[in-house]
Amino acid sequence: MSVIPEKFVLESTMSRKQVINRLEKKMVKYTPSMNVLSTGRFMREHKEESIYYGECSGSKVKLFYHRAKKRDGGTTGFFGTITETETGCTITGHFRKPLYAYISTLILVLLCLLCAVGTYAGGSWQGALVFLGIGAAGAVLMLADAHKKYVKSCLEELTGK
Repeated sequence: MSVIPEKFVLESTMSRKQVINRLEKKMVKYTPSMNVLSTGRFMREHKEESIYYGECSGSKVKLFYHRAKKRDGGTTGFFGTITETETGCTITGHFRKPLYAYISTLILVLLCLLCAVGTYAGGSWQGALVFLGIGAAGAVLMLADAHKKYVKSCLEELTGK
């Protein structure tokens, strides 16, 4: 499950600048935001193509993957830094969902929990169980995806591993 961020470290023999240049050539520059309309517009623009998107600012990297014909704006991405070493550079960071995905999931679970308590107080324990099930299923569906493997393979491909 992508609730707990997964740490990722990758050593490269290329310089930091070379890795950043390769990343910028590979991805479309776009930073996901809390603005759902902006994210939806970006996903519609790239509806027919599978792309990597994100940004490199200084040594910070944000990298996501969009699959063709999907509306997947809240997928797991890589949030990390590129640091210079004696033999090249090191990419360190975490695979996790964007913050707005966690916030949306929390709101859904709290609303379902509130409805479950209200339904139970109204005398229907079956209704309360239904709302709890909807909240749990919604959280699983909102936080589960398989995009981490695409982003990880992109990073490994860029560094020649």
